[in-house]
Amino acid sequence: MANVHKLPSLAQAEREASEWIARLDADEVSDNDRALFEQWRSASSRNARAFEDLRATYQEFVATGPFVRAVSFAQSMSPVAVPGRSWRWPAVAAAVILAASGLTYWFRSPAPLIYRTTLGEHSTIALPDGSILELNSASSARVEYESNRRVVRLEHGEGYFKVAHDAGRPFWVVAGGSRVRALGTAFNVYLRSSAVEVTVSEGLVKVGSSDALVKAGEQAELQGAATSTRSLSSTELARAMSWREGTLYFEDQPLSDVSSEFERYSTLRFVLKDDAVRGLRVGGTFQASPQGAETLITMLERGFGLKVHREADRVYIESQSHPNLK
Repeated sequence: MANVHKLPSLAQAEREASEWIARLDADEVSDNDRALFEQWRSASSRNARAFEDLRATYQEFVATGPFVRAVSFAQSMSPVAVPGRSWRWPAVAAAVILAASGLTYWFRSPAPLIYRTTLGEHSTIALPDGSILELNSASSARVEYESNRRVVRLEHGEGYFKVAHDAGRPFWVVAGGSRVRALGTAFNVYLRSSAVEVTVSEGLVKVGSSDALVKAGEQAELQGAATSTRSLSSTELARAMSWREGTLYFEDQPLSDVSSEFERYSTLRFVLKDDAVRGLRVGGTFQASPQGAETLITMLERGFGLKVHREADRVYIESQSHPNLK
């Protein structure tokens, strides 16, 4: 009895073709991926024909220019928009553009995309180009797409950026008048009241007007035109990124710094009444939340024997030898 091979349906072939276009265009495509693709394409003439037709249509679409919304591509795949081609599975268009495997395509949004977090909130956002933005507590960012660049304006707070590679459209972060350019990387930007702090966990970035290079494991502080860079220990790097896990990690740090950090996650405001309290060295892991601030207060009162007095959202902390509050 002869072997019978069932051909894939046209819809199936088109669906798989769109997935292969996205997969082959991804930065991480491997030799094994290419070998599997050739095996798939040679398995049937229908596979090969679907791939060639879809790739040709996609290339025609790309040639029309970058300032097109994703929906326009789906419309361009219709029989009216593409004479001579009849598509039984129009959704193949969206699969090519939006495939999670990383196919990079651009569109200009009619207005900037604005993201915000409230006090104590942590948000992870998948950007349309495949990059990832994480916003810390009480932070805001404005995302803008242009023909030749990607720009995120960190307007308040702190953000972590995992940047999808696109050599033709560099990725910039602008914060407090300072700028950071990603070079295929992951990095953290903290907009402080007096400076911008950039911490790199992967790859390289260029910072400031001088385009100083900052590599993985380093931190730059930008104050106007001045840039200073230092190397971080593994502990310091982990501490700078710990908010992404919902925690705050301190190791032998002055209470003045620790209390200021907690004010980013709680409505409480700490008033340290004497130098001994301000310089007290504190360590430990806390929740990045109002509950974490309460844990700190309990530790200071019970563990260190400090005097704590509350008035509304103010927390006054003093050593036992300090005069009583009036």
